[in-house]
Amino acid sequence: MEHALKRFETFLGLDSITSTSKLMRARAVYLIGGAFILTQLVNQFAMYHSYGGFTFDHMISAVACVAVVGTVLLLRHTKTFPLFAAIFSVLIVLGVLASALPEKTGINSALIPFFVLGIVTNGFICGWRATVLFGIGVFCTIWVLWSVSAGYQATPIFDVEAFADRNYQRAVQASLATLMITAISSIFSHNMHKAFGELEDGIVTAQSSDRAKTEFLATMSHELCTPMNGIIGVNDLLMESDLDADQRELTDMIKLSGSHLQHIIGNVLLFSQLDAGKIVVSHQPFDIAACANKVAWSRLTEAQDKGLALQIDIPVDLPRHAVGDPMRLGQIIAALLDNAIKFTAKGEIVLALRVDNETAGDVNYQISVRDTGLGIPVASQDSIFERFTQVDGSIKREHGGSGLGLTVAQGLARCMGGQIRVASREGEGSIFTLDLSLPLAESAADISRLAAE
Repeated sequence: MEHALKRFETFLGLDSITSTSKLMRARAVYLIGGAFILTQLVNQFAMYHSYGGFTFDHMISAVACVAVVGTVLLLRHTKTFPLFAAIFSVLIVLGVLASALPEKTGINSALIPFFVLGIVTNGFICGWRATVLFGIGVFCTIWVLWSVSAGYQATPIFDVEAFADRNYQRAVQASLATLMITAISSIFSHNMHKAFGELEDGIVTAQSSDRAKTEFLATMSHELCTPMNGIIGVNDLLMESDLDADQRELTDMIKLSGSHLQHIIGNVLLFSQLDAGKIVVSHQPFDIAACANKVAWSRLTEAQDKGLALQIDIPVDLPRHAVGDPMRLGQIIAALLDNAIKFTAKGEIVLALRVDNETAGDVNYQISVRDTGLGIPVASQDSIFERFTQVDGSIKREHGGSGLGLTVAQGLARCMGGQIRVASREGEGSIFTLDLSLPLAESAADISRLAAE
């Protein structure tokens, strides 16, 4: 049912509407129209049973249904919602008059719900002004019907004078009900449309603020990179000079701190680019095994400093030559290895490459990083890829970091058409797996040629 409604909305062109309030009004048009048509179909069968055949009332109902269908289809060409409310209003009033005027019987209680439907429809689609305007129109229509029935002399079966008194009372009651419903509906409509307006304004403001923060992060990351690179460069030159043991220890601390800060700045820069949708993914032949090996070797020293064994598991028959972005893939693998090293106190970390499926020209790679670290509770596994999130979020947490590593990795994976999933149990380590489909390179010669360039 939901899928059918989506397809119908696409047919009506509603998928181009970005405003929540406009989409709500558009849906109201076709939902109210659909409800009206369904009620008239029931009414057609009921009238046929009551009258013993087709009558003029059947034709009126059919014409009204055709008009409603045309009103709904009009959504494809215009989203002028007062127009739709006006068409519904005219159909409702004409339907009531066509049913009540020929017999001159005045106020028919069975027709009053249609007036209520018109009041609610105007309030929902247009707003409180349309509600009040239609309510006034209904009030006048009720008394027009009463005036037409005032001289009713059709039959002596019942007391005509008593009929006139009761008909007047029905008109008064219908008028009071109309005034009450109009007042309630107009107040509700005003509050509803005001709330939607404030909500959409808030969303626009939040989006603008978010864009401004993203641009600020990107700018500041670039600005921080320049002096940071200078500090690290000068420190490297200083380390090549004659230093005593204490001085060398201090320069080593500067180098380590600078490296960590550089890593955080890099993650913030990548995050801001992902958030702004400015990540560019290249498509070039590369050796996926060599890419994974290169990243793993760059993290070997850090793992060994913690007493961890870092292993690389790549089958010899793995299809090595693929077409993709080696830099982005390297950043994803680096983020997964950094996360494993950070949260593993002892044991090993294994980087493994496998092929899940190979079709004509494409290979579905599974690149996994397995550790023997803390593990992740099942309840927390859905949130670990959210921005600025760590399983241990307390102030005195043992493990530092910005909480952006896995967020950046997942974002880059999705930019490349892949997905990262996690399998873990608390205290038993974790396995992060990147599922990525890449086309095969035409030949290894292409790799060699591009590498030479």
